[in-house]
Amino acid sequence: MRPKDFFQNKAWKKWDKSQWTILILTGILLMVAAIPTGARKEKETEVQQKEEQKIQDITSQKDYAQELEVKLKDTLSKINGVGQVEVMITLEDMGESVIEKDQTNETSDLQESDSAGGVRREQNVQTTQATVYGEEGDQKSPFVGKEMMPKVSGVLIVAQGGEDTVVKQNISEAVMALFQIDVNRIKVVKMNIQEEGY
Repeated sequence: MRPKDFFQNKAWKKWDKSQWTILILTGILLMVAAIPTGARKEKETEVQQKEEQKIQDITSQKDYAQELEVKLKDTLSKINGVGQVEVMITLEDMGESVIEKDQTNETSDLQESDSAGGVRREQNVQTTQATVYGEEGDQKSPFVGKEMMPKVSGVLIVAQGGEDTVVKQNISEAVMALFQIDVNRIKVVKMNIQEEGY
């Protein structure tokens, strides 16, 4: 039966109490399901915060790489024979935040004796860890013990003196000393003549 026919024929007038009760309870259930709960709001807020944190991490990673590039460019340009220089740095990761944890150890001793006079002793150690939280206003956040900066995965240097073997070696050694990366992750090339003019 279509809803239009249902209301025109006044079929609802023939319903008994159980049918009306089911209809009312179904309506109440639908209303309750539509009301946003605190848990749902918390989950939505948590998802939004994670997305904002990812964006912030990517932005801070780009800022960190750019800051390293500027410092390295300024430093390398002061090396004898390098001349004008451009630098590009790629990062391996976004760094790491080490969260502080409280650690508790519980020790239990078990001693058993058998009928022959033998004694068996067993010691169990159970370790539990709990994250340490700090409070800022009305929000709790994990306490970060230390921040690990992102690792450099590769460096490209374009220099005016990039064709000279001694200059290349000096640049490579300087970059290896600064970032603790292997020489195969460093590339030094000569700057194009057109680039030198700017």
